[in-house]
Amino acid sequence: MARKNIAVLDFGSSHISVMMGSLSINDTLNLKGYGEVSYAGFMDGEFLEPEALKEDVASAIAMAENNAQAKITHLYVGVPAEFSEVVVKNAEMNFYTPHKITDEDVVDLYNIHTSFGNDDFSVVSRSPIYFTLDDGERIIKATGKTTEKFSGLISYTLCDNKFLESVQQALAPLNIQYIEYFSEQLSESLFLIEPEERDACAVLIDCGFLSTSVSTIMGDGLLDLKSFTLGSGHMVGDICERFGVGPEQAEEIKRGISLLEENDDEVFEVTEADGSVKEIAVSDVCEIVKYRVRQIGKTILKCFDASDIELPEQSKIYITGGGIDYIEGAIPLLSETIGREVVELVPPVKGLDKPHLSSTVSLLDMALKKNKQSIGLFFVKLFKRK
Repeated sequence: MARKNIAVLDFGSSHISVMMGSLSINDTLNLKGYGEVSYAGFMDGEFLEPEALKEDVASAIAMAENNAQAKITHLYVGVPAEFSEVVVKNAEMNFYTPHKITDEDVVDLYNIHTSFGNDDFSVVSRSPIYFTLDDGERIIKATGKTTEKFSGLISYTLCDNKFLESVQQALAPLNIQYIEYFSEQLSESLFLIEPEERDACAVLIDCGFLSTSVSTIMGDGLLDLKSFTLGSGHMVGDICERFGVGPEQAEEIKRGISLLEENDDEVFEVTEADGSVKEIAVSDVCEIVKYRVRQIGKTILKCFDASDIELPEQSKIYITGGGIDYIEGAIPLLSETIGREVVELVPPVKGLDKPHLSSTVSLLDMALKKNKQSIGLFFVKLFKRK
């Protein structure tokens, strides 16, 4: 039976978003309701104002329900990278006689590994980097194939139990029938990056207000996941401190610059509380923003260095999120800092094709597809034999 009134709950580093939707006959995403509230966010894997979380979550859900004129019955919660870990393991089963793979066999393969050496984390997502059959061919869809030996490289995304407890406490008074958790970064990677790009191994950077994640994906699973506390909010803080303006003025100033142009003689005019006008040199703001973009790029390189994965030269690097995507010239500067081209990605959904909506729309797409399918997400793709 199809689940009604499906919604996702997305914890950004500055906003909590709730989106309700459905899939049309041709799998087009239809938005039914949306709610968004500002909140203190999180840093270093901790909510900054945990005591306010219950009210903030309830407000975002109420806004979405009022907008949709419907009660949420099934809620899928995205787990941000700062509360996540990725573990990749080989798994193998032997049938000894020719056997047609079933969905249950796939689940049994996943279940070979249940312990990951950290009782503070729980598994929220399981997906294949690839499966392997008797002939050694690497595939993503194994169901229906006949083989005597069934193995695979499986990606497990783990969630900090403290995050689960905090969210469960916040949701408890709302009496939602069904709640499930899964990886925000896996959802984004599967929705935004084309299958052939994932097959070759790709990287997705999600830069937000306070936090940035770096996901390496191959097939339908994350090979690696890193995150760090650095985003556009640090630029806003720098502008506030340097020029004595408020956060809203600083955000407006940040979005008003271009890193591609010469700004030697240009100024921003800011009206003070006493009515006087303060002039702020655009070039000074650009230097602040450039410093932070380069810092983000250097930290991304540190994430690459800390990974055991050697990124192939042909691998694409993508970026999304509301952190630097709205600053003209920021992505070319990031590409220059990293030493590889970085390409912007947005949700391929009309009206929702904005970088800051990527995680929420991706979560909703996965939620609706999981509702449609009985077991996981399996995409038919073939890998070249290595």
